Parts: sequence; structure tokens; C-alpha cells
Amino acid sequence: MAKYKSTGELLALIGGIVGLLLGILDILGFGWFNYGFLGALGWIYGIIQIIVSLIILATCGKINIPALKLEKSGIIILILGIVLAIFGGTLGGVITIIGGILMLL
Repeated sequence: MAKYKSTGELLALIGGIVGLLLGILDILGFGWFNYGFLGALGWIYGIIQIIVSLIILATCGKINIPALKLEKSGIIILILGIVLAIFGGTLGGVITIIGGILMLL
């Protein structure tokens, strides 16, 4: 049981880092929604991805931002992964979702 939880925490950490990088890329203009009038949408999605990724990293305990820290449980990591996947951070979101599922086992 402890092996699944530690593996899930590691996957959530990797998913948060990947989501953070994808959010930065969206803001810089290398994302999916940066064409024509959808350029503003890329900025908004990038900012949301960065915020959700920082919440994931703070919840995992790897960065110390007390305002963003939530209770460390599989359900919260799973929900944050779903939110990250919805807002364009698909790879980071999927990795975080798998980590949340492993934390629940």
C-alpha cells in the first residue's frame, strides 16, 4: 500500500511540473489556442494551468506556498488533475490523474 502511495505522489509531482511547463508554453504562444482571435484564450488557459500546477506542487509538499496548500489526499490530487487536463495541460493532467488514482489505492 505504501508503495502505491509513494508512486502516486511522485507521479503527481511530475504531472505538476509538466503542467507548469505547458502553462508557460501557452503564455509564450506555443500552445493550442494561440491562433488569431484565440490568442487571449491561450493566455487565460496558461495562467490557469500555472495556478493549478502550483496548487498541485504545494499540496505534494515540494514548494512552500501556504495559501495554495490543500489536504494531501488522492481525491484532491485527482480533481486537480482533471482540472489541469480540462484547461489544456493534457499530459500533466493525465499523469496527475494516474498519480491520484494510485494514491487512492
